[in-house]
Amino acid sequence: MHYGTAPGIFYCRAGSRVIFLDVNRDRYFQLGADLEASFLSVIDGHSAPTPAVSTLTKRGILCSKEGNEVRQQVELPVPSRAADALNGETTLGETMRALLAEARIRKRLDRQGLASVISSLRSEKARAVTASIDHRLPARTIRAFELAKLVRTPANRCLSRSIALVQRLAAHGCAAHLVMGVRGMPFAAHSWVQIGDVVLNDSPEEVARFTPILVL
Repeated sequence: MHYGTAPGIFYCRAGSRVIFLDVNRDRYFQLGADLEASFLSVIDGHSAPTPAVSTLTKRGILCSKEGNEVRQQVELPVPSRAADALNGETTLGETMRALLAEARIRKRLDRQGLASVISSLRSEKARAVTASIDHRLPARTIRAFELAKLVRTPANRCLSRSIALVQRLAAHGCAAHLVMGVRGMPFAAHSWVQIGDVVLNDSPEEVARFTPILVL
């Protein structure tokens, strides 16, 4: 029988360990060394001890591929530059809309959870076309979210701010990617927005410290 990650489970190799994200339970986690080794063996198409596979399945980490859609993770280039629009122009109205959008996303994350918010964002992105971030409205939106950091400090707001930016850009016809990244030893998580190799709300140097675990 072939296995893959269960719906809502994402993972990446961060350093010498594997870090998991369970979007349905809004949590990151790691496995013990033996279970981690079994997980990697199964994911790579090799065999693993039956008790370990059973445990991984019961814990909702693995599931049979039969009858399940195989999820393809979006792969992005390594970020090499920040968006020019970060230093561009915007309006007070657009900055206020950025602040309100971020506040609404924070409330939705608290009330509905990450899985629900991501599902809605995926639908909103599907309606976006291929507008350039250099067009007037997307560029103003990117700058507005940068200015919004002066009103609300960035600490612990990277996820809600990034989701809100992707949402606002999609409304302007620009499909950007939400990236959630992690690092180990010590553990830390970060989120940012990216198109190609361009980071829209952070610096390439900062996001390079994290390994993407979910790209939408």
